[in-house]
Amino acid sequence: MAALRLKDAFRTQLQRAQRLHRREQRARRGQTLVEGPQAVLEALVHAPGSVRDLYATRRAMERRQDVAAAAAEAAVWTHVLDEETMRDLSGDGQGLVAVAEVPANPEPREALTGARLAVATLDVSDPGNLGTIVRTADAAGAGAVLVGRGSVELYAPKVIRAAAGSHFHLPCARGVEPEEIVAAAHAAGMQVLAADGAGEWDLPVLVNAAHEARILGVPPECPDLRDPVLWILGNEARGFAGRRIEGIDARVAIPIYGRAESLNVSMACAVTAYLTALS
Repeated sequence: MAALRLKDAFRTQLQRAQRLHRREQRARRGQTLVEGPQAVLEALVHAPGSVRDLYATRRAMERRQDVAAAAAEAAVWTHVLDEETMRDLSGDGQGLVAVAEVPANPEPREALTGARLAVATLDVSDPGNLGTIVRTADAAGAGAVLVGRGSVELYAPKVIRAAAGSHFHLPCARGVEPEEIVAAAHAAGMQVLAADGAGEWDLPVLVNAAHEARILGVPPECPDLRDPVLWILGNEARGFAGRRIEGIDARVAIPIYGRAESLNVSMACAVTAYLTALS
């Protein structure tokens, strides 16, 4: 196994890393913090060229030999910190934090090329929700995630931590206008479905129709989940209120069978993405 490239961290270097908790510093330097063992591991394995430095406590490196091996294989400079210094750098990293370059923003059409399932967001404001959406889309086999303008910063540390490394598995485009999302999906041969509580179709109807069509060989008289689909998800509280999105093929409701007012947006992503993948 390759040896770790160990190097002491200078005070100014640590201060620059700490500043990456601020959005303006991330934008100015084109870098971000990747916090936590799983996200750091995925960055080292799937995007090693983006990782500039790894900061770790001795205990964390002993506990996560897989991270140590990946850091050695990627020849990333590794800086061993004491517990107090690590807490100053990150209270959420469990002893492992990387400084990584923010990847170039892919063109939406390029990101969607060849995808049979994709997820897009509009105005998702909570970092945990956006990170969970990226992670869920990845787990369901989506080919891309498009983050619409108005959503929380895609490469904020809290979003990356919630996604547990899924940012490094699939193309994620950010700052995309709604009309551009629809146009890119249609150009890629995908139908565009909006997850909307006031939708004209119920999701179970589409699922059942897709299964019947598979058995009978007759196209359904509703959006066909067997065809490539891009799902658009709205704001946590307002949904698509105040947003007029031209060109959507259909609005689809997830039925609420209990007394809850609605589903959390990341849970809506899980339901729509997995049922589409299984159809």
